Amino acid sequence: MRFQLPQFIETETKLVGPLTLKQFLWVAGGAAILFLLFMTAGPSLIFFAAGIPVAGIFLALAFLKIDEMPLINYIAYLLSYLLNPKRYIFKKTEEDNLKFKNQSAK
Repeated sequence: MRFQLPQFIETETKLVGPLTLKQFLWVAGGAAILFLLFMTAGPSLIFFAAGIPVAGIFLALAFLKIDEMPLINYIAYLLSYLLNPKRYIFKKTEEDNLKFKNQSAK
């Protein structure tokens, strides 16, 4: 009996045109924030000064991959590293014992 094996399980399905669902949600979220910013600030210098970084951040979150890993994963790893407590473990070696004996003998 032969079984059908799934292929290309690493690639995400394109759901909205050329975009995956995650990419579409990031772009839509950025567009919604830009729309709210436009409605509150109007077509002024404030809108363009705040809108360009917001658009850049959301486009990077949607499309930027570093070593085939999405940018949001790197941000999650950064937050995990910064927020979790650090444990520093010192393992004493024979070389450390000799240094300590030599220093205490002096």
